[in-house]
Amino acid sequence: MSEFSDGSEYTTNLGAQVRITDFGLQKGTTRTVYVKWSWSQLHTKEYRVVWYYLTGQGTAFIGDDSRTTKRQATYNAPSNAVSVKVKVLPIAESRKIDKDHTADYWMAKWSTLKQYNFKNNPPSDPSTPTVTIAKYKLTAALTNISTDTDKIEWYIVKDDKTKYYSVKTKVNKRAASITHTVASGGRYKVRCRAWRGSQPSGWSDYSENVMTVPSSVGKITKIKAFSETGITIDWDSVKNCISYEIQYTTDKRYFDSNPNEVHSQTVESVSHAEVTGLEIGNTYFFRVRAVNAQGNSGWSPIKSIILGKEPSAPTTWSTTTTAIIGEELVLYWVHNSVDGSSEKKAELELTINGVTTKEEIVNKELDDKVDDTKSKTINTSKWNEGSTIKWRVRTMGITGKYGSWSVQRVINVYAPPTLELTLYNAAFEQITSSELGGFPFYIGMMPGPKSQGILGYHISIIALESYSTVDETGVGTVISKGQEVFSKYYDGSVEAVIGFSAGDVNLENNIHYRIVCSATMSSGLSAESSEEITISWKETSYSLNAEVAYNADTYSFLIRPYCLNEYEDLTDKVTLAVYRRQYDGEFIEIASRLENSSSCFVTDPHPALDFARYRIVATNTSTGAVDYYDLPGYPINEPGIIIQWEEQWENLITSEINENDSPAEPEWSGSMVRLLYNVDIADDNDKDVSLVEYIGRKHPVSYYGTQLGHTSTWKTDIPAYDTETLYALRRLAIYQGDVYVRESTGSGYWANVSVAISKTHCNGIIPVTLKVTHVEGGV
Repeated sequence: MSEFSDGSEYTTNLGAQVRITDFGLQKGTTRTVYVKWSWSQLHTKEYRVVWYYLTGQGTAFIGDDSRTTKRQATYNAPSNAVSVKVKVLPIAESRKIDKDHTADYWMAKWSTLKQYNFKNNPPSDPSTPTVTIAKYKLTAALTNISTDTDKIEWYIVKDDKTKYYSVKTKVNKRAASITHTVASGGRYKVRCRAWRGSQPSGWSDYSENVMTVPSSVGKITKIKAFSETGITIDWDSVKNCISYEIQYTTDKRYFDSNPNEVHSQTVESVSHAEVTGLEIGNTYFFRVRAVNAQGNSGWSPIKSIILGKEPSAPTTWSTTTTAIIGEELVLYWVHNSVDGSSEKKAELELTINGVTTKEEIVNKELDDKVDDTKSKTINTSKWNEGSTIKWRVRTMGITGKYGSWSVQRVINVYAPPTLELTLYNAAFEQITSSELGGFPFYIGMMPGPKSQGILGYHISIIALESYSTVDETGVGTVISKGQEVFSKYYDGSVEAVIGFSAGDVNLENNIHYRIVCSATMSSGLSAESSEEITISWKETSYSLNAEVAYNADTYSFLIRPYCLNEYEDLTDKVTLAVYRRQYDGEFIEIASRLENSSSCFVTDPHPALDFARYRIVATNTSTGAVDYYDLPGYPINEPGIIIQWEEQWENLITSEINENDSPAEPEWSGSMVRLLYNVDIADDNDKDVSLVEYIGRKHPVSYYGTQLGHTSTWKTDIPAYDTETLYALRRLAIYQGDVYVRESTGSGYWANVSVAISKTHCNGIIPVTLKVTHVEGGV
């Protein structure tokens, strides 16, 4: 860096060079070469571009030395040049240093010298190929190919839009061709381009489209009689055909064995035809094929029709089999034609309370709607409850004769059922306002009419706004607007009253709910009624805590939960529950619905061996409101592994004891192994997952279940003199049941354990291996 006289710095030698980004033969020329470069330095005045050409004599001649302000340049090489080279130099602007001196802002280097050899020029563009098709063989040919061409690339397009096939072939004696099998029913055109080494020419123009024989007709879609001696026939249309040929005969074996008995008819480019002059009562077989200038397609599958046959019994159904007086009843039927003809008429027979009437219904719709569903609407308002409707229908086709009757169906008519809903408070007084003051409350349901028996009731309580709450374990949850917070089905009776306490449903204070009750009647009908309520009960504040103690003999934990009101007295308005917090965050219920008293103790047989962690939950018996308190972790610091089985606890919940009391009998009995030695633990989890591979995807798709498949292998060495531990392990080895295992890290769970014990003579150490599989269990 140097300084100007005013003290500012300037660059005297930048040392950089331009980067050539593109270099080669200009498209559409044979001797013009272009170069492009990038340069971003400030104070750039221009660029000096020097071109050289070589004639094959080993000497580079200067072809052009010019300057430009653009970052690109071209050069037209002489005819005797076999290659050209180029280099570029950026030139900086000058800056006045003082009144007598100037200097360039910077100095740069020449770019790297680039060379282009004219032997790499692309070949000449080929002419349009000649294309022919013979049935399914397409042939494309090209002659008088330029001598600078090694190969020809062919590109076949189907139906003017889809690439069908491409391939390269060698040039032989200035000619090239391909033959390729193409699919029927398409139009194909071909273009090509020349290759010399790795250099392609431009594409030729496309050839004219040429066609193959048409595709086969997929199937005959519809065939039906429109008179006693004529039928209409429709089939799947085919592209690129000019006509269709229809053949028909009275025996499908004649198609291949007796052409004199096969009749033919041709139609132009439409997939529909009418065939007349047939004889009534005969069965006719039809097939169709497509025709164009290249030939004929294959025949469609054969389809038959019986001409002049009465229809089969129609298919029938109705909107309901149990109608309500005053509502419209719709009877439906479908004409089952044997000869494919449309329904002309239908005869409907109604038998209502033993009185039979018949009605003839004329089909006024379009004649070609063979399979359309027909209907008849019946007004039920004129009948009494308990009425019975029997109905059946038969239809007429082209023959003018009715077919068979449909099956007779029965519909019972009832009065609309009702359901009266009444809410009662704890004193069994009717709640006249929309506010619910507390638990318990009752829902009374009175269905009607009495002529319809009750099968059952369903009660649903739906939140009408979103809110946050806690569940019975104290875990936070969000209830969304419209979410169902209670749903239950009850067996029915003539009158039902359902009671709700705090343990049945969790309702949040100041939240709106809708109670929806429905009754299912023996008639098959149902009635529904609803009420909207607002929860409005008195807020209370409680203080939750517990007294705790650890029993080192049984490795169990004693908890006395309690709840104080605002006066610091034990309240009788709540029930308590105790939950153990597991190592994985899950809550295990130890006891629930506990009385809030000073003499209620809960024993946890399996506390964690690092810290005992518990949650105390209080549920308000009047409102169902839930409060909880997480006790601080109680340090246990048990260094070993505890395995217990065949446990027989007298009672996990005890009352009327204090610190001076001692039970007359042991509070626990069972078997146990305590491993104090170094234990090597290897955990394994086999997740319930399926990895499914799909065509078109790079990687398989995973589908996860809920099975974790947690297993573990424990290895330790037991001194031979520790006979008590070895004896307990041998008893564990033959035990047929689940055990509870706990580690000093805090994990604990029910498991299936298999034990392997090995012993080497004259060795005071006995290796033991335990294979532990986590299973579902209780406390």
